[in-house]
Amino acid sequence: MSTAIRSRISRPSAAWVTGWGAGAAAAVVYVLFVVRRYQRLDTNGWDLGIFTQAVRAYSRFTAPLVPLEGDHVNLLGDHFQPWIALIAPIYRIFPTPVTLIVVQALLFALAVIPVVRLSTSRFGVVAGVAIGVGFAVSWGLVQALSFDFHEIALAVPLVAFSLVALCEERWRAALAYAAPLVFCKEDLGVTVAVIALLVAWRGGRVVWTAAAVTGVWGIAWTVVTMKVIIPSLADSGYGYESKFSGGATDSALRTLRGIAWGDPRSGTLFLLAVVVLVVGVLSPLMLVAVPTLAWRFLSTNTLYWGTGFHYNAILMSVVFVALIDALSGWGATVFGRRRVTAIALGCAGVGLALCYGNAFARLPQPSFYDNPPQFAAAKALAQRIPDGAAVATTNNLAPLVVSRHEVSLFPKLPRTARLPNWLLIDTTTHGYYPTDNAGVNVALDAVQSTGGYHRVAESAGVVLATRN
Repeated sequence: MSTAIRSRISRPSAAWVTGWGAGAAAAVVYVLFVVRRYQRLDTNGWDLGIFTQAVRAYSRFTAPLVPLEGDHVNLLGDHFQPWIALIAPIYRIFPTPVTLIVVQALLFALAVIPVVRLSTSRFGVVAGVAIGVGFAVSWGLVQALSFDFHEIALAVPLVAFSLVALCEERWRAALAYAAPLVFCKEDLGVTVAVIALLVAWRGGRVVWTAAAVTGVWGIAWTVVTMKVIIPSLADSGYGYESKFSGGATDSALRTLRGIAWGDPRSGTLFLLAVVVLVVGVLSPLMLVAVPTLAWRFLSTNTLYWGTGFHYNAILMSVVFVALIDALSGWGATVFGRRRVTAIALGCAGVGLALCYGNAFARLPQPSFYDNPPQFAAAKALAQRIPDGAAVATTNNLAPLVVSRHEVSLFPKLPRTARLPNWLLIDTTTHGYYPTDNAGVNVALDAVQSTGGYHRVAESAGVVLATRN
């Protein structure tokens, strides 16, 4: 067998083995990280508890009502994310919020596989692994893993698989992976349309029909979900319209001024470029990021602008596949093989360096593997609450009891539907929603003195109270 033939056989094999190995390694780290966060009471009712209530309802074949958000609130009236019903069978076997965060961790790890496989097949094992490391520890994924569970969990691997297929000129596969994005979140139909446009542009006439159908599919679902489905399930139409003000021109000008003046949007753009050493953002595939960046940056909600929460997770799939695309095209001519490897190693270095400033920095710290005393105390006290009882808890304790009880947040009392019979309160919490530690203690004193509740037990600062 000639050397050339052996090379053609070994490179794909190395790519697959490296891809699956990287995905498995990422899965181990991700699962360890999210489970430790749960055991350290770093997860919250908003949003892990909310999604657990929805999945629990799906597992019982009922509408996804979420008491944590309010009375008779249907989660599909907030965002359109029916895909989370697929978690329900797993939840029936493992009825705990940990199921959701582990599923999300595994989905993120799944996204690592095609990225590493493609980069390894194009640039070799060293560069492939380096790009995989950069992607796996990228700040957008870490921030999402650090903020409970969200509907974008499935979108991260779908975008990765779709764009990798596009790079490999597997046009119909690219469209097939993109199409289900409409069931992840209502705005992602526009992202589907952009991917369809890129497929039509690169694939030529042979895929125009399929691309056109997919693009129409995406736009149609976005319109239907925003204008029909969500308003029909919500109390006041599509609630996120209130996050935008003024005309399109005024909003665009405000956004450009904000970026120029250095508001959080400029920081987000800077980190998107830095994480791929600018090279990735010079690929046409970056067009896929435009819809997500547009709705976030045009919004008046400043929380959407920055690098926190889960808002940038999908963008990590985009920028890293765009990096591979750029290095495979003009980058191969400009940089050459050695410099491509150096760029890949640089991306890994940047990603790891940024970990020192985010939650992954806690992974090597021994204290991260110690449970706070409130964890065991809350679990023990919760055993005294009858199954199915209405319970109000502080945000950090909600995930511990949400699978067995109807949970609302304390001190959001009174409620118009079912006043909780039980309170499970962490008086040591450092949370900020719905109030801070001082507010929690003031509210607890108030309900015990005039609200009809009395203290049953206390342990490690966790208080169990019931109605008189």
